Amino acid sequence: MNFNLELYPYQREAVEFMREHSRCINASQMGVGKTIEALKLCQELDMRHVLIMCPKTLVSEWFWQIDRILEEDCLTPHENSHYEHRLSGLNLKGPRFVVVNYDLLVNRQCWGELVSVPWDCIILDEAHKIKNHKAKRTRATYLLTPRVPRIVLMSGTPMQNNPADLFPLMHIVNPVLYRSHAQWVEDFCTTITMRLPNGKQVRQIVGAKNQDTLRQILALHMIRHTKQEVLPQLPDKMYRTVPVSLGPERVQYASMEKNLFALLDSGEVVSAPAVIAQLIRLRQICLEPNLLSEDKISTPSNKTLTLMELIEDSDEKFVVFSYFAQYVRVLCTELDKRKIPYVTIIGDQKPSERLHAIQEFQNGKARICLGTIGAMGLGITLTAASTVIFCDLFYNPAVNEQAEDRLHRIGQKNAVTVVDLYCQGTIEDAVHRVVRRKEKMFNEIIGLQKSVDELRRLRKEGG
Repeated sequence: MNFNLELYPYQREAVEFMREHSRCINASQMGVGKTIEALKLCQELDMRHVLIMCPKTLVSEWFWQIDRILEEDCLTPHENSHYEHRLSGLNLKGPRFVVVNYDLLVNRQCWGELVSVPWDCIILDEAHKIKNHKAKRTRATYLLTPRVPRIVLMSGTPMQNNPADLFPLMHIVNPVLYRSHAQWVEDFCTTITMRLPNGKQVRQIVGAKNQDTLRQILALHMIRHTKQEVLPQLPDKMYRTVPVSLGPERVQYASMEKNLFALLDSGEVVSAPAVIAQLIRLRQICLEPNLLSEDKISTPSNKTLTLMELIEDSDEKFVVFSYFAQYVRVLCTELDKRKIPYVTIIGDQKPSERLHAIQEFQNGKARICLGTIGAMGLGITLTAASTVIFCDLFYNPAVNEQAEDRLHRIGQKNAVTVVDLYCQGTIEDAVHRVVRRKEKMFNEIIGLQKSVDELRRLRKEGG
């Protein structure tokens, strides 16, 4: 079987841990390669039936990673995907990887098909999504996992609020040893009793206790690597591509793309500015169709939802770039809804406002720095974050690299992770090809220049 990546030593350590612990938690920080570690485990143990459960926005990324690393297909019953398949008969033939989003666990038809398959392993990506032990998806997971020989729970933030968040994960790891939520709360959570307006009394979790004991328990079942810990093993920059499928915005995108091709095929003389304007509109629809439409779509685009999940699923700081100031304002609204502190750097700010935003991000409470590539891509330092997310790329790779280097500069203590969100099967695919081709050409030219410089040096030394 193919595996098209070399593991770092810390990744090899994680794979060995997962081999030795048939039901475990991989809590490594985002960006150090949990997905790669899980796929390597599946390859080494030659697993035949693997179920991957993840948030809806990550289904496409799992497809892409499995194809890139293992060169294999996979199935999903995701209702909005062109990969729509039924799972019946999977134990006899078909791809070994099945990817489902957590929401489908409460779908009776999908549930019945999932239960019928003799899974060798279930991987729960972003496992903190089942932290509510009363939720239907969590209960469904409890029923699905006991008979499966291997379980891998993956989350860089397994405890987002208090130790009660850990109970569903630990119950799945060992449902006999960790069977009572009430006992878990009693052992590891501090609580207060509150009286509701109706007179009913309830317990409210306000903190943690017996933390040394809890750490010892977690050490038996969990492995975690942070970026800072494994920094000597990492390259200066690590790149992660997150493919996103168009949601309801696909209808608007398809209509505009059809109009563009009709214009180009009409035989009429078409000005370059007119074509560029249409291409920009297509790019904007990939970001957020409400940027163009007067008939506002009530829900955010899939790309916006994916970005928000990436932010909410981590407690670290992020720098987020877009070419479009309009889209930055849309993201401000979404962050406001979630009460996530942020700053913005866009072109219409006063120098004093820009300086205050940088200082608030570098030294203050702001978790997110939003900005346009034009306004934030040069001349500033944003080393408080080690992850930069591009919602859309600029056509010139040198401009994108300059933007990356707002983080990758003196003062940065971690390896920088560059995350690229792009919509599959759209204009963004074409932009990616253009950018990669220009990067390749640049590297070849620089490589040639280095060869010429080296030849000059040798000739000088030779006299």
